[in-house]
Amino acid sequence: MRILFNYTITPVLCAAMVIMAVVVFVKQQKIDDLTHRLELVQKTAEARKIMVEEARLLQKAKNMSPVRTVTVTAYNPSTEQCDDDPLIAASMRKVRSGTIAVSRDLFDQGWVFGRKVRIEGLGIFEINDLMNKRYHQRIDIFMWDESRAKEFGRKNIKAALLDI
Repeated sequence: MRILFNYTITPVLCAAMVIMAVVVFVKQQKIDDLTHRLELVQKTAEARKIMVEEARLLQKAKNMSPVRTVTVTAYNPSTEQCDDDPLIAASMRKVRSGTIAVSRDLFDQGWVFGRKVRIEGLGIFEINDLMNKRYHQRIDIFMWDESRAKEFGRKNIKAALLDI
């Protein structure tokens, strides 16, 4: 009987324990995956809530004047002027010529991503990025060349939010 126990039942019990350990590991992986998915869903819900609030603010901002005098500067894609990924704008699109960043106060008044802005004497640009919170009534024109951006300097110019 002891031989039967040592050579058959003990290995079967050990194999069963190993199988149970593998099952527990697989279940834990599934739990981790579901936890990650839940976190993503929660973040998506938060982002949608923010978008609804922005839409409410935009509706309120429609009554404001689309033409104003703003400070216009220029920037280029560097981590000193942008965040850790200077080639991706706040709109989550790639940076490109012909686009601008606007201060957050303008953004809250309807100057949002994708809208066109005519800057007097410079042309028409598309809003693609946001500026740091410390800036107000300001537009930053995107330029690839750093020396050209510095040469542009700072100007007070009329800008108009277009309905195109």
